[in-house]
Amino acid sequence: MSKTNILPEVIQALKASGSRMTKKREQILGALLTFNRPATAEEIRERAELPSSDLVTIYRNLETFESIQALQRIPLENGTHVFELTALGEHYHHLICRACHKAERLNLCIGKDVEGQAKAKGYTNIAHVLEVYGLCEDCEET
Repeated sequence: MSKTNILPEVIQALKASGSRMTKKREQILGALLTFNRPATAEEIRERAELPSSDLVTIYRNLETFESIQALQRIPLENGTHVFELTALGEHYHHLICRACHKAERLNLCIGKDVEGQAKAKGYTNIAHVLEVYGLCEDCEET
């Protein structure tokens, strides 16, 4: 699904969750649509042209998109996160460069197997995170 086709689904999911598409959310979503990679909250704020908005506001809106499963939060090794717009309910794992923080989607997920084993052991409300870290080809050469 192309990124521009995501917009109507996100608006509908927001309404279904009891949230509204505010002007700021529209600007943040518009900014997310322009990235071809996961981005930091600061980059999203800058691209959304919301310099007067504090980062708490940006994070709060990103959490709203995450709650309707239109956004994936990707942890970096240093404890920060980058964010990636996805089609509703899609889930990806990433290969992340330790130097430049480039994040590339991996076309695999072992989550169902892991979740199945967790359920067999009596766990409920299961989630998983799997990200792989290394140096990308560009950073390895420098």
